[in-house]
Amino acid sequence: MLGLSIVNAQTVLVAFVVGLLVYYMRKWFLYRLPPGPWSFPLVGNYEVYSKPLLHRVLLKLSKKYGPVFRLSFGHVPFVILNNYEVVMEAIVKKKADFAGRPSSTTFSLLSEGYKDIALATYSPMWQYHRRIATKALRNYLQGDLLEKLTQDNMTKVMNMMAAEKGPFEPKSHLDNIVFYQLYTLCFGEKKDIGDPEVEFLIREKDLVNKTMENGIREDLLPFLKDVYPSKRYTIIKKAVDKAFDFLYRKLEEHKETFDANNIRDLTDHLLMARSEVERTGDEESLQKLTDTYLLQTISDIFFAGVDTTRITLEWFLCFISGLPEIQAKCQKEIEQNIGRRCPSIADRQSLPYTEACIYETMRAGVIAALGLPHLTICDTNVGGYDVPKGTVVLINHYALHQDTNYWKDPEKFNPLRYLDENGKMDPKKLDSWLPFSAGRRVCLGESVAKPEILMMCVHLLQRFHISLPEGVKPNFVGEHRNVFGTESPADLEIVVTERS
Repeated sequence: MLGLSIVNAQTVLVAFVVGLLVYYMRKWFLYRLPPGPWSFPLVGNYEVYSKPLLHRVLLKLSKKYGPVFRLSFGHVPFVILNNYEVVMEAIVKKKADFAGRPSSTTFSLLSEGYKDIALATYSPMWQYHRRIATKALRNYLQGDLLEKLTQDNMTKVMNMMAAEKGPFEPKSHLDNIVFYQLYTLCFGEKKDIGDPEVEFLIREKDLVNKTMENGIREDLLPFLKDVYPSKRYTIIKKAVDKAFDFLYRKLEEHKETFDANNIRDLTDHLLMARSEVERTGDEESLQKLTDTYLLQTISDIFFAGVDTTRITLEWFLCFISGLPEIQAKCQKEIEQNIGRRCPSIADRQSLPYTEACIYETMRAGVIAALGLPHLTICDTNVGGYDVPKGTVVLINHYALHQDTNYWKDPEKFNPLRYLDENGKMDPKKLDSWLPFSAGRRVCLGESVAKPEILMMCVHLLQRFHISLPEGVKPNFVGEHRNVFGTESPADLEIVVTERS
């Protein structure tokens, strides 16, 4: 019996190896695949994807293999796009071909089974929810509401920054600026800094981010979550469940007090969208607007923008504190054009140099270098190579923003890159600038984030002179944050001084 078991095991192993060989040989003969380093079956290119600052490693590999190359993350094939031309071909010219999202244990957990917008794959359902969310944001942010929200939150937090004695890390203050503003936008309540409900959400968000910084093993081997879940997976699940329980309570409160004649916040706008569908009697559309789908849309807007906006502000403070001459030019422009009054969205036209500093911050600061992964929903091609259906595609935004074909001396912080001879923002100079992505998967919050971040920065520059601690030299090198290619300014401390 023992001998028979050994023979059976050998047969299974041989069949498995032959199956793998047939699978890979079939792909080689059917498709003209992009080049790439050799990978081990099942393990893939572990020596590549296990390294921190993966976006920098991928940029180096592109020098050898070209702007389109392939890797294997475990058993999953990936294609990496590393320059503007191939990225535009994939996500703009090919439109929906690259608009899918891969499935993963983490993505499913964060979206209650892909019922959100950011992590759900491309489909008619996704298109419907994207339209609903876009309309809700547009309706809610009409008028001067964003300006009033920004002014209120900035005043609260800047008062706390002014009370700092000596050098301090700005992270917690920036978290407060962004988080409390988004809380009011989504739920209509203006909370004092330190409010227990908001602080609870900040803690759970930070816990999830820290735990999943380098990924979890359940993303490579999904069955482990049901058999032997890792400590990281358990921590993330508990934190996500607690946060969603809170958000569902807020949604229930809004449903009980909803008044179509008094729309208070973004949650009300989404409930209004459902109310309008209910009046039409369209059962098919109504099934797409369950509580879960509405809550996941709120969650996307609430959580997705927090870290990217906060880290953008961190990098902005890093650059202007280390480059006082650029800070002085921004402040001079602000004084000449708007003085000390509250900045508005309309002021963007009169603050081209300051806005150029924001654009350069998003290029030179590594905020989300790899973005969210795409998935091909059909057999397609890019850069002269075939990309089979079901291939995960990463856009290396870091490589785009360091491309010397578009950016002279890319390691330098230079706002003048974006200005024409008259000192105005020049749209022609934005090729290869892609922090919000493009195409079908362009960031839902781009139209809000740009003016919002500009107004936040103007508030800071109006009130403070921002400098490095005495004796500290400028340091524009980032430190690893997470698998999405985020870097934060390393050991950033600043000193703020009230301007007269």
